[in-house]
Amino acid sequence: MAKEECNMIKIRRYSTADHDHVWRIHLLVISEAGVEPTHKHYHDIFHIEEQYIQDGGDFVVGTDIKGNILAMGGLKRLNDNTAEIKRLRVHPSHQKKGYGQLLLNKLELRAKDLGFAQIYLDALHNQYGAHKLFEKNGYIEKGPTVIDGFDVVVFEKTLA
Repeated sequence: MAKEECNMIKIRRYSTADHDHVWRIHLLVISEAGVEPTHKHYHDIFHIEEQYIQDGGDFVVGTDIKGNILAMGGLKRLNDNTAEIKRLRVHPSHQKKGYGQLLLNKLELRAKDLGFAQIYLDALHNQYGAHKLFEKNGYIEKGPTVIDGFDVVVFEKTLA
């Protein structure tokens, strides 16, 4: 996937050299949500190539002009028809600048390119900004559930 200039960030495919930066953003965002960021639920962050890219999905990062990673997001293949958007994170000091929207757009386009017709995602129950972003983009709330001990809200969208 080629680099794509989006607003004030560039979105590109994750590389192994990005791991420490991706991990730091994950720690910051999840800690702010009041969750233990090293919980086993997040093991996939240590296996991005296998869990996302090699399994028929993708993982992207958003960088500033200096190459600093400000945002990230993954597209995980669930089956031939459905993908899950996971680990959509924006560094706390760069939130509310539209970067989450840009990443969501990119991941949806990538899902279409890969032939997926449905997208599933979930967000912690207290991540209200994420809920608003998903609803604004046509995701239908399917309701609350518990995944690996976390209270989450599930959303789905059919791609046009």
